[in-house]
Amino acid sequence: MRKLKKDSPIPLYIQLKEHILARMERGGLKPGQRLPSERELCDQFGVSRITIRQALGELMRDGLLQSVRGKGTFVARKREDEFHPLASFSQQVRAQGQSPSSLVLNQSVTRASERLARQLQVSINSRVALIERLRLAGGEVRALQTAYIPLKLCPGLLKHDFEKESLYQVLQMVHGLTPVRADHWFEARLADPNEERLLHLPHPSAVLVMRQTSYLQDGRPIEYTRSIYRANEGFHSVYGSRASDVDEP
Repeated sequence: MRKLKKDSPIPLYIQLKEHILARMERGGLKPGQRLPSERELCDQFGVSRITIRQALGELMRDGLLQSVRGKGTFVARKREDEFHPLASFSQQVRAQGQSPSSLVLNQSVTRASERLARQLQVSINSRVALIERLRLAGGEVRALQTAYIPLKLCPGLLKHDFEKESLYQVLQMVHGLTPVRADHWFEARLADPNEERLLHLPHPSAVLVMRQTSYLQDGRPIEYTRSIYRANEGFHSVYGSRASDVDEP
């Protein structure tokens, strides 16, 4: 039985979360693989079910695990595709004969958390640009998108007005940074109260979440984005068949 450090100032559920993450990064837990049951994890680590559920819950919120009713908890499947920039939201909306637009909710500098540092391959607490926008089609809200970009790669990025300018055009034309591929993770879940308010959804409502890490030609991550779509119309109507990319283990 593996024991967690109960005398450590680090909460047990955080220790367990980091252990599971380390196994995933080493390949010991692969995409689509089922995790042991809660009871098995309790026996393995010598902790309560509450601790197990806290750790798994955080990993599910990060999009790294997904729960399938009646089957168990699985490592989320990761998709690696040719790069399809999120600016294609505008292209797809125009193709439907509608006008795309964005409303910036937050455009600021933040510090990389442990999870974000891992996604962007930067140091914890390093400076990261945060750009949170509502994406609209024909004046109607379709999605809530939050992008994180390492500022060491593009100083001055936040001087731009991303209600009027394309994030990807600025990265490419101003900073010479062109994403060439991306990893995607998909999940469906219930919207939280803030998402319901911003996306104009009744309670309760389902949303579709896409997490994307985009990479440069040399393999460096340039952006991590979380996009939350109205499940009843936004994701399907904008991205069409790509909604079928949602995997179930």
